[in-house]
Amino acid sequence: MSVSGQVPHQCFIAKLPAETLSKIFMLVVHGSLKRRETYEIAPQSATMPDSLALVNRHWRRAALSHTSLWSTLTVDLYKMVSNKSGVGWTWLATMIRRSGRSSVDITIKAQQGAASGCEGRRRCRDFTPTMCRYADCMPAVFNLLFPEMYRWRSLDIVSDTWMPLCSALYLLNDRRTEGSGAHRLESIKLVRTNDTLSFFWNFCPRFIQTVEGTPFAALMGADLQDVPAQSPHLPKLRNIVLYGVHLNWTAFHLSTLLGATPTQSLTPFRHCIRSLELSHHSGEVRPTFDEFLGILKACSRLQHLVLRASGPLPGRPSYQVSLPLLQRLHYEFPQVGDPAELFGGFQAPNLIKLSIGESYVRKQLTYEDDDDDDDDDDDEDGPANSLLRYCATHRPFPNLQELSLNRITAPVEAFSLFLASVPTLRHLSLLGTPKALRALAPVQDPLTGSGVPCPDLESIQIF
Repeated sequence: MSVSGQVPHQCFIAKLPAETLSKIFMLVVHGSLKRRETYEIAPQSATMPDSLALVNRHWRRAALSHTSLWSTLTVDLYKMVSNKSGVGWTWLATMIRRSGRSSVDITIKAQQGAASGCEGRRRCRDFTPTMCRYADCMPAVFNLLFPEMYRWRSLDIVSDTWMPLCSALYLLNDRRTEGSGAHRLESIKLVRTNDTLSFFWNFCPRFIQTVEGTPFAALMGADLQDVPAQSPHLPKLRNIVLYGVHLNWTAFHLSTLLGATPTQSLTPFRHCIRSLELSHHSGEVRPTFDEFLGILKACSRLQHLVLRASGPLPGRPSYQVSLPLLQRLHYEFPQVGDPAELFGGFQAPNLIKLSIGESYVRKQLTYEDDDDDDDDDDDEDGPANSLLRYCATHRPFPNLQELSLNRITAPVEAFSLFLASVPTLRHLSLLGTPKALRALAPVQDPLTGSGVPCPDLESIQIF
């Protein structure tokens, strides 16, 4: 029996059950579950819910009834300042209302549109009228967000200059007198998108270098005195990224990470952080060695550590911190200091993946395009030479399986000693490090005969 084409029928997509639509919408808006577990926010998650709600009435009802669909709150100050009609503020309030009681991911963008990223050329760009307006907008933004703090899942603040971040930090460091804390918060990411900042020893702008208050005190809530001594202030916090953003390091590890307050001692349930990144800090605002070790000690369950043109000031560690769960380490040498001293400050016996290299800021000062790979004399005094020899002597990573060397300048002998000390290595990646490849050649040992470094090596990538 054929069906006439003139018989009216409803489009199939308008008949999908609300439960099925909700699952489809979540995949479209937020992407895979793995992305959410790594605190990566899908680019379309802020705008796609509105697009889905405009398809038809059935889809709109399904979208508006699913509060998790609206859980990405993106505040673009460039658009909000440029639009004088106030549409941006209305939209933010609407998104907050539609998200209901769902956990929310917050991103605040304070970048100068297409003109961003030029602070390295003109460091005075912190004082442009645009940046001042962004900084002035921060209190209004947080006035909308603070009442929903108990629902925050992640907080990202991105700016290419310091003033908006400084304004945000003053608000986040100011202890609140009412409201609950950010008990669902899992990730904090503060980013100043100018990598060349670590080129300079002096921090700029100098007159607003220090942000007073306890780091993230506002997130701990006003009922701090009522919190049991055994309870951490931010119980779900797992990921912290400080990219070009510095804090009061002593207060950071004592109050934020360890949970000490004027009325409470250190809590035993303080080891929450799983991933920590410190990147691109000017020399004078980096932590001292004791402050840095205090941060690591407060993160004894750390699994992933990134130090990119940052880390402690030059010095020798007074003790070693044990990081038995650390599996991944990415380290780029800062402009000053001996990286071997850093590795002497902690133990990571179960490290699986290691990536080391010189930051591009340092390479701008020291790198020359030299085709003579046999000249090792210039490499003897380099930081990479001492680091490789330290690792060969002390073997801090006995279970290392994956190694990436990025533009490392050191003698072939140092590479040979280092690679011979990691017999468990299975995967090697080399970027602009040709001498390391030569160190993999078979060696003749008078006692044991011929030998091949890294006998379990399965793959080599060369870039």
